[in-house]
Amino acid sequence: MIMKIIKSIHHLLALLLTLFFMSTWDTSLAEPSEELRSEIETRQEQLVKHKSAVDRLSKQEREAYSKLARAEDRLDEISSILDSRENELADIVSRQAEIADQHEQLSREKASTQKKLEGLLENIWPIFLESQGKGLAEMMEWSDLDREITWLRAIYQEAERTYSLLQEQSESLTSSLNEIQIMKEEFQASLVQVNKTKDQLLNQKLDFLRELQEIRAQRLAGEEMVNEIIEIIDSLNYQLSATVIHKIEFEDLKGHLIWPARGNLVSSYSPSGDPPHNGLSISLNQDSPIQAISWGKVMHNDTLRGFGRVVILFHGNNYYTLYAYLSESNLQIGQEVEKGETIGRPGYYPQINNHGIYFELRFKQKAINPIPWLEKS
Repeated sequence: MIMKIIKSIHHLLALLLTLFFMSTWDTSLAEPSEELRSEIETRQEQLVKHKSAVDRLSKQEREAYSKLARAEDRLDEISSILDSRENELADIVSRQAEIADQHEQLSREKASTQKKLEGLLENIWPIFLESQGKGLAEMMEWSDLDREITWLRAIYQEAERTYSLLQEQSESLTSSLNEIQIMKEEFQASLVQVNKTKDQLLNQKLDFLRELQEIRAQRLAGEEMVNEIIEIIDSLNYQLSATVIHKIEFEDLKGHLIWPARGNLVSSYSPSGDPPHNGLSISLNQDSPIQAISWGKVMHNDTLRGFGRVVILFHGNNYYTLYAYLSESNLQIGQEVEKGETIGRPGYYPQINNHGIYFELRFKQKAINPIPWLEKS
């Protein structure tokens, strides 16, 4: 009776697993690399577009730097011209002040000379009137009169020359002051124009800086996007290479796969036995780890009545492994696991009256003997 129950349980398990593999069999699972390649191509197209945009922004940034450098060079040149003009204007103002002092001094000398000349005329005029009122008989001797007249004429001529010289110097200084004033006004107008040019260049520099900051921000954002896409492509390539490698490696690793757990082998593969046994039954300690025998993707992780928690891994190229009677497992559907990674803990296995697992290796829908695939203990 017990043997019939065990036989019916294993028959039910085989039937349920066959139905599971039939329902979950999909070409997308058999050939996940095609989907990965399509995703990689899409990402590579995005990468080309974003790299092109970054290159364009880099070129614009270099051009903006060049414009900014030219503006700064021009500003340095204008600042130098401005300093030179301001120094020249300071010299003109200083020269204007000196000439104004000289003009004031000459004006004082001119006034003094004019006053002296007026004094001479006042002294000469009475003598002239007196000579007009005398007769020849009353006149002094000719030699004395001639000497007096010669003396007066010399004094007057000297005063006239001095006054004339002062007048010429005054006119020359006035002309110089006028020329300096004109030059000063021209320099001031030139300074206004230079300052205006400098202000325009400063505004251009600010515009170039704003443009440069905007371009740089866009370029950095573009480079960040490029790096993200590269990381995604690297990840996809890794998944693709892992998929391809594992497809090849799983068959090549026949005889070298690790055991799902280290314990006592209670029942081995015996499909023609009574009852038939399509896998391995292993007795384990309660805290023993259950390991993935190779790289795989989680296809199923749920409780199945009569079999505890069942985990099924897909290893590529139509190979699956099954781990039944687990007490716990935190794996997620679609999660990838590596060789030797813990996938759960053993639960109570009624058929062996102990903690343990039931393990199967399947190719497509058919259970195959796992012993030749596992490393020799």
